[in-house]
Amino acid sequence: MSDDRSTASVVRWRKEITRHFEPLPETLIPALQHVQRQAGYLPREAMTAVAQHLRVPESKVFGVASFYSLFHMKPRGRTQITVCRGTACHVRGSARLLTELENALEIRAGGTTADMAYSLEAVACVGACALAPIVIMDKVYGRQTTASVRKLIGGPTQPVGPSDQREGRKREPGN
Repeated sequence: MSDDRSTASVVRWRKEITRHFEPLPETLIPALQHVQRQAGYLPREAMTAVAQHLRVPESKVFGVASFYSLFHMKPRGRTQITVCRGTACHVRGSARLLTELENALEIRAGGTTADMAYSLEAVACVGACALAPIVIMDKVYGRQTTASVRKLIGGPTQPVGPSDQREGRKREPGN
């Protein structure tokens, strides 16, 4: 390991990981899950400490962390908002929902608001196609409209627009 990575943070994470995991490569994913539960994301120093403790290359740790969507390399907001972009959701207007949320929160999918209140992400499919379009925020909200997602985030409620009327979806969040 290079000297520039010999930080107090790496040492602290190494002690934490050592308390909970044997130095076995097969504990890589559980160790990363533990770190994420503790920090809310995977700090670089923690991933370095995992690699050291498990005696695996850092490239393997970073490869696993970047492959699985459940891992996050950046701090996340206190509230996670997920918009399904699967086929059924797409056909029923999830692109409009995502745009509405991006504009209201002033972030793009994959981002977090400056106050760390919200993180917004788009996913390929959540597997609840009968409820399309889906937004997840603490629970699953089906059959969403631009008006209902504004209410979810506490945004201003505006009259239902022509596209929402066409969809026939004048529903409150969660209905």
